Amino acid sequence: MSNPITVRVGAAMSDSAPDLWGLFIEDLNDALDGGLNAELVRNGDFEFDPSERDDFHHLTAWATEGAVAVRTAFPLHPNNRHYASLTGPAAIANGGWHGIRARAGERLRLTLFARAAAPTRLAVALGAGLAGTELDVEPGGWRYLEADLTTVAAGCGELRIAVPAGADVDLDAISLRPLGDNGEPLIFRPDLLDALGALSPSFVRFPGGCLAHGYGLANIYHWKDTIGPRWRRAQTRNIWGYHQSRQIGYGEYFELCEAVGATAIPIVAAGVCCQNSPGGQHAIAESQMDEYLQDVLDLIEYANGGIETRWGAKRAEHGHPEPYGLRYLGVGNEDEITDDFRDRYARIEDAVRRAHPEITVIGTSGPCTTGPDFEAGWEYARERGVAMVDEHGYQSPRWLHQNLDRYAGYDPEGPKVYLGEYAGCSSTVRSALAEAAYMIGLERNPAVVRLASYAPLLARVGHSQWTPDLIYFTADEVRLSASYFVQRAFGSERGERVHAVELEGAEPWTRPVPESGEAHVCSPRATVAFSDVVVDGRPVSDKVTTPGSDGVGLGAIDPTAADIEFTAVRSEGGDGFSLRLGPDDPLSSVKFAFCMGGNRNSVVFRRDDGIDNWEATCPWPAWGDGVPVRVRVLLDGPCLRVWVDGELHHDLELDARPEHRVVAGALSRSSTDGTEYVVRLVNAEDTEKTVRVDLGDVLGAVEADVELLAGAGPDEGALFEASPVAPVREHAKGESGIDLVLPPWSFASAVIRPST
Repeated sequence: MSNPITVRVGAAMSDSAPDLWGLFIEDLNDALDGGLNAELVRNGDFEFDPSERDDFHHLTAWATEGAVAVRTAFPLHPNNRHYASLTGPAAIANGGWHGIRARAGERLRLTLFARAAAPTRLAVALGAGLAGTELDVEPGGWRYLEADLTTVAAGCGELRIAVPAGADVDLDAISLRPLGDNGEPLIFRPDLLDALGALSPSFVRFPGGCLAHGYGLANIYHWKDTIGPRWRRAQTRNIWGYHQSRQIGYGEYFELCEAVGATAIPIVAAGVCCQNSPGGQHAIAESQMDEYLQDVLDLIEYANGGIETRWGAKRAEHGHPEPYGLRYLGVGNEDEITDDFRDRYARIEDAVRRAHPEITVIGTSGPCTTGPDFEAGWEYARERGVAMVDEHGYQSPRWLHQNLDRYAGYDPEGPKVYLGEYAGCSSTVRSALAEAAYMIGLERNPAVVRLASYAPLLARVGHSQWTPDLIYFTADEVRLSASYFVQRAFGSERGERVHAVELEGAEPWTRPVPESGEAHVCSPRATVAFSDVVVDGRPVSDKVTTPGSDGVGLGAIDPTAADIEFTAVRSEGGDGFSLRLGPDDPLSSVKFAFCMGGNRNSVVFRRDDGIDNWEATCPWPAWGDGVPVRVRVLLDGPCLRVWVDGELHHDLELDARPEHRVVAGALSRSSTDGTEYVVRLVNAEDTEKTVRVDLGDVLGAVEADVELLAGAGPDEGALFEASPVAPVREHAKGESGIDLVLPPWSFASAVIRPST
């Protein structure tokens, strides 16, 4: 039987946050090269390097025939030192990302630089007869060559460039891009660009994420390395374990913002590198800080300066004389709040405030929604009067449903919030609906929350370093997640005013406490011996866990009260172990992870519905083989305490509050026909709801366009796959409101207007 629900839309409380929903773009999961970047050739500059990854070399992605070598003498540009040198008969062939795919009749532009000692003709072929041409190389220095190809059939193959017998030819900066309707090479892959544009973002964040502050000082992202002709750009290692061609640099970033109708939010390093770099966080040297400060100011000038300025003129030289209208600048990303950070951040922010008071500077509060860096980051932001703080947090659906009113407790007179990275920790319908509920909470706190962006945005199937992601793709497909449809609904239908909402007939949901469980240890990437094991005062025989196994049980426990002790010694592997207290999925459990995921930190997770939530972390130096650690974990109701070698690592109380799984929000906006209402409805329960949306003082006939996401169970939806359901559109009519039926596990976005 349907549960009756009444949603009473009250008076407008405040103006909405106009820029609230945006995009986060980072070169993670092959999001740019091999993704949004329309380039079809991989490693066309021969700059992949073994120092970046063990399986990389300068001819990565290239097959060779005959005498082919990589050389550096007299390069095309100092930033592009490597090139291929062929002595004919010889050839090189590039398969792009799992083959270069082409449609029948597709037009492609080939460009490259070549250098030959004598007149030479290159033979170019795409696939097995898909397309081909010849290019003449005049003797002398580097020559720019260009040719347009038209495919005669659909297919997949390699781009092959052959040098005839007796010829010596150097090749570099090889590119193959589809042509757009205007006959110019595409910068962005069209289907991915369409998917981004459909989200109707107000802003685009770039280049990250951790990419911004880099893996060590040498890897900090410097915007000047990414503009101008591609063969002059400084390529580099990607912090996520692959290579950055920088073909999507700052110029292309600003063009992307224009293409999707968004403002830009560039993120620059706060004068320090990522604290997860070797040796930890390091600060830019004092002798280099003035130059770095000028680089930041030059970025603003590149975006906004007139063509009479140095960097405004450079922007015009790159094809965009009009300013981009930059309004925001992020300084820092998830940084450890150290004295070095405070010093460098303050100098950057002060410089921007003096030179560009029109720019809103966004600070940072560490990688989590709680913890020492979060607290220190916010304290520092308040001390300095930072305009806005970038919060990050990947949370479970349970956490999201418990924290809809998180920002109601923030001081509306203090720094505003940019929720720069968030997600519900899975690609399931359950996570998408929890995100929708949480987003309603963000919308109804515009005095605090001004900006928000889901992350990560893009992931190439088979090339991911982080999950979940909003959009998955292959060479041929774009796979939209259930979370994507939620984001699209919020971005495409917005309001100007936020309204009070009373929700009648919906009760918070209290999660049942498991009645039984066990203590269970596991080490997915290490061999660990557990000795002197004691479970609730009972000695237990020694245990050993090995890589790839499911781990071993230490004994049955009460999931609400347990006391576990053991000594752990690792004999091989580069990782640690975890201890789970409680039942198997999908029931609730607690997990203590020691030196997992990179052999550092001890972390407490809460697990519900098969999805982890990061509760607390404590730094720990790398754990060496043969080094024993004594661990005690004490669970007493919601209270959890963890000791390592007698030192208290964690002392926390797990959140036992009920979850708000039926949620409603309302906004309004002006239109030519009168006031329109945008109403969001979430039903994250197993029962159908009959809903009356009552507009109160709105009299007369109304009609509504309703987008409904429904029809799948909460745990349907998987990483790297398209959503199990897609939205359907419905039309409704009523008097001073509408009546709807919300199926189990559904989300509805309704635009209600006076009937015409």
